[in-house]
Parts: sequence; C-alpha cells; structure tokens
Amino acid sequence: MFRALIDWLIDLQVSWLLMWIGLILFLTTAVLLIYVNMRLHLIEKALYLPAFCYILFIGGVPEIHLFNPAMVAAVLLVASFTLLLKSFESERLSYCFFSAPAFISTAAFFYQYAYIYMLVVWLAIAILRPGYWREWVFSILGYAFPLFLAFSWFFLVDDDYTRLGVFFNEIVTFQRITPLLSISTIVFFASSIAVAIIAFGHIPRYLESKKMIVRNRYYLVILMTVVTGGMIIAVPDMIPFAWYLLAFPMSFIMSGYLADTKSKRWGIIALSVLFVGVAAAQAVFLYMK
Repeated sequence: MFRALIDWLIDLQVSWLLMWIGLILFLTTAVLLIYVNMRLHLIEKALYLPAFCYILFIGGVPEIHLFNPAMVAAVLLVASFTLLLKSFESERLSYCFFSAPAFISTAAFFYQYAYIYMLVVWLAIAILRPGYWREWVFSILGYAFPLFLAFSWFFLVDDDYTRLGVFFNEIVTFQRITPLLSISTIVFFASSIAVAIIAFGHIPRYLESKKMIVRNRYYLVILMTVVTGGMIIAVPDMIPFAWYLLAFPMSFIMSGYLADTKSKRWGIIALSVLFVGVAAAQAVFLYMK
C-alpha cells in the first residue's frame, strides 16, 4: 500500500510533497501524544512534555525524516494504544480490544512489522485485565476485520484472491536490509537509550503514589517498550525506522522522569544530552548533503 502511494505521487510529479507529508505525520504523532496525556493523565504535571520528548527523540535521526511507512504506522499504532490505555478506565468488558487490533492490522499494511504489536494486546489481556475470555475473541476479530475488507476488495473488485496471500508472505518475511547510519546517529541512539535506562529506574518511585489505573497504564507503556526493544534486537534491520515506534513509549517514560525527579540537575543533564545529540546529528546530516 505504501509503495502504491509513493508511485502515485511520483506519477503526479509531486514527489516534493514527500517531505511535507512526512513532517505532517511526524507532528500529528506528537499532537496525539498530547491528546493521550491530557485524556489519560499519565503525566499530570506537564501535559505537553511527551510531545516535546518525542520531537527530540525523532529529531536526532535525520535518516528517517522523509516520508516512510513507519510514519503512517506510528500514527495508527498511537491510536491503537490510546484505546488500550483507555480500556483501564473500567474493569468491565472492553470493546477497545476490538478497535485497537484493527488499527494494528491496518498499520501492518504500511509497515510489515506492526503485527508483532498484537503481543502487547494479548499480554495486556493476560496480565493486566480481569481475564474476560471474550476480550481474546474481540482481539482476534478486530485484527481480522481489515484483512477481511482487503480480501473482499481483492476478490470482488480486482478479481485476484491471491493478493492477500502475497501480503501475508510479505509481512512475515524479514527483509534483510542493512541500514546506513551516520556515526552521529549511532551516538544519538546510544545516548538516548542511556538516558531512557535512567528514566526506567525512576519508574518504581514515580508509581508509588499513583492510583492502580495509572499504574496499569504505565505497565502497558513498559510492555510496549519491551516488545519494541525485543523486535529491534531480533530484527536489527528494523533500525532506524523502528525508532518511530520505540520513541512513543520512551517519550512517556522520559516525561515522567523529568516531571517527577527531585534532582533538577539530572533532569537538565538528561535534556542536554538529547539536545546536543539532535544538534550533532543534524549538523552532520546537513554537512553530508
């Protein structure tokens, strides 16, 4: 689907729009983080801080700033996890476990590895939810719904029912692509992960005074981080585009640390590391241009 969209823009001779589309999607994701925080109160002291951290995390990786499939998938996945986080508002049976997998399934049409995030859905049902068996059924039906629509289109309109089989083959086949990263980007990755580890260590103290609903939401954010990190370790070829997916939960973890830490000095140091990393990566990228 992503390749078809790119080909269509090139045929219209408006390929210059790729940069602007990428910027709009990037900022859309940042705005969604603000909405998530305002709606679900993950970071109460600084509502806009997650978007700021997200911009910093992405800003230090110039290689992924142009329009790419991970950008589209990131918007859909943020929408999906917003619904998952919302499901903790009540212990009643939640239909969010139908809608959230539907967004994940749609994201897989753009970024093949998005389907792995069904692990987060099932772990949330198994560990954090009361144990309704119907939520398992909802998750499977929700993921299958976009696939059913795609199959219907291929079969009824294109008269080619084999297309869905080709799609499945594409998403489960790991593409061996060696990413080309500048030294400054690699350094930025390392420094960002180091800062994120420090923020992770602050989470237990941050959650001590929080209600159970907020704790469960944070546990889900941690699950998202762990699953994404595991995906990157298992399939290093996902770098650098998987950074879009990892930056989402890391932004909340980093924001919680900055908003709650009593040592302002360490907060300033953490932000300074990210600022310097972004400036260095952008300077090297512009020099190479």
